[in-house]
Amino acid sequence: MAYTNSKQKIDLLREQILSHGKLTPEQLKKINYKFRLEWNYNSNSMEGNTLTIEETRSVMVGNIMVDKKPYKDIAEMKGHDEVISDILKIGKGELRLSEARIKQIHEAIMYEETEEEKAKIGKWKETNNYIYNYKGERFDFVDFKEVQDRMHDLLNRTNAAIDAIQNGSKKALHPLDVAFNFHLEYVNIHPFYDANGRTARILTNLILIALEYPPFWITEPQRAPYSNYLGDIQGYGGDPNLFHNFLAELVLRSQQLIVDVIEGRDIEADDDLDKEIAVWKRQLEKKDGLLLKSNDVIENVYKASLTPLFSHYLNKSSNFDDLFISKTIYYSIETNKYKIDDSSIFNDFFSGNSREYVSGRLLKLKDLNNIKLEINFKDFKNNGINLFGKTSFIYIQFSEYNYIITTHSGGKANNTSIEKLYSESLTEEEIKSIVKDTVAKLFEDIKASIKS
Repeated sequence: MAYTNSKQKIDLLREQILSHGKLTPEQLKKINYKFRLEWNYNSNSMEGNTLTIEETRSVMVGNIMVDKKPYKDIAEMKGHDEVISDILKIGKGELRLSEARIKQIHEAIMYEETEEEKAKIGKWKETNNYIYNYKGERFDFVDFKEVQDRMHDLLNRTNAAIDAIQNGSKKALHPLDVAFNFHLEYVNIHPFYDANGRTARILTNLILIALEYPPFWITEPQRAPYSNYLGDIQGYGGDPNLFHNFLAELVLRSQQLIVDVIEGRDIEADDDLDKEIAVWKRQLEKKDGLLLKSNDVIENVYKASLTPLFSHYLNKSSNFDDLFISKTIYYSIETNKYKIDDSSIFNDFFSGNSREYVSGRLLKLKDLNNIKLEINFKDFKNNGINLFGKTSFIYIQFSEYNYIITTHSGGKANNTSIEKLYSESLTEEEIKSIVKDTVAKLFEDIKASIKS
């Protein structure tokens, strides 16, 4: 009866929440941020991601401050946040599960460095996988040859169950039953080579949110019960209702958080302030070893990080050259803007004894606060009289101890931002990620501007 009672409590609390009417923008923002933070951190941490909750927070806001952590962990956290941010925005009924959608989610949350591993992302597994459960016994997931058929069957049944709920059928299962049954079957199939737990939780929460229930997450103390319930069901014929009730209690926790916000209570963890103070103090401690902005420091940053960044950006952006009548490349130093014709960009300015007159005074490197590389595409060729243009740029701000990279494509800033100490160079993967995000946003903006 425990699971039945939990469902009743959830439905009563759901009606209580709905009776308050539409949430204010401020309430919704506070709730969604908390959901994102807890879901991002806990789900990825379960799978071995090393980012702390503070570092997860920094990735979410785009001001990435992560010290000596694998780029894979940063990239996967960023992709995971983008996926669940989109899910949290969906409205009632906006749900259709498909193989394509599941594979797209897998592609978004996975990062691999080798070509061999990259080739596995977004594809059903091609070898069998297994785990050792909490009793140390091996459990083999569904054979890879059966994944296509098993996933097809699971999706058909789940979509039919969702349709029955949305159509008001008297024979419809409870929405929690549909979501939790899906979770159990999906993890038993284990369709991908990796990230099956993360995708299972994303998809289960997608079902819940679309059916007007909040998402859940599994904190560190809850990981062992979660795994043990799954292990009992998979290996020893355990009662699924025990697992369902476990997840239902997590949904109740999320509902209570919504009620707390509606009623004006604080939803931040008691130690959040302590964590913020600790992060701030660590940043202070680093200052003794920091490099101050100087001619040599900025020049080294340009050579080590910005030259390859700008070069890769120009190369990738050239994919759009044949779509526009003309393209102009500009570089800016402070407020002065110059047109260039080749990829040497700032080389002349950053050579040994470089100097430049700005607003009637001699500018030396130590005076630099910012530089910018801008690409301006003019007059789209293939859209009749709608000869629109597009601008994209990478902007570098030089502060006292660090440099900050932000990007812009089309009509608004991309919110792609990365902050590095002067002693830290951009990695090859960071360069690829910055450029990929910038060019992808430009591509989306071009497509959106075409009149049919």
